Amino acid sequence: MTEYYIEKTLKKYLDDLGAKLPAPGGGSASALVSATGTALLSMTSNFTVDKKGYEQYQEEIKEILSELESGQKRLCELIDIDVKVYEKVATAYKLPKNTDDEKRIREQQIQQVLKEALEVPYEIITVSQKMIIIAERLTVIGNKNLISDVGCGTNFLLAGIESAKFNVDINLKYITDKDYVKIKRESVEKVVIQCREKANNILAEVNKQLY
Repeated sequence: MTEYYIEKTLKKYLDDLGAKLPAPGGGSASALVSATGTALLSMTSNFTVDKKGYEQYQEEIKEILSELESGQKRLCELIDIDVKVYEKVATAYKLPKNTDDEKRIREQQIQQVLKEALEVPYEIITVSQKMIIIAERLTVIGNKNLISDVGCGTNFLLAGIESAKFNVDINLKYITDKDYVKIKRESVEKVVIQCREKANNILAEVNKQLY
């Protein structure tokens, strides 16, 4: 029976994260950080639902809440998916390499699982980007008493994105398909730059409302 960290205690996860274990690692932790940021945006949205003074935003805020719940669910899944895919990477590196055929098969398997592993932090980035876009809207229509939580959520999401990028980069370093590397690197750089700019705008607005 497969066990999932998302079903265990936070203490168990953090203990294993800090232990001498191959996984969980930075990719999984990035998903957790982004999920935390998303949860803060959900809290802001929940405190806006049926709130006096926000009547004109009720339909939109409920749609936003649904999107946030979907995003958080996926990020939580990615916490464990990253752990599982790293196990596949570790297994590939342990394949025998005594003969030319074994070396060839081992290298093919390594390259395949490295691409698979890269897709996990890449998805963390893309899901988190969608959540940051929502955060920007919440600075306008969200409960103003929770504007600090929008700021915290944005910071967590950006941290998740920046951290996931490191995990994309470490996989790209060992992938030999140059065309694939070029496409992925350019794509990730573009998204991360957009997220940084968006987050900076959000945080500027948060600070404006706080001060």
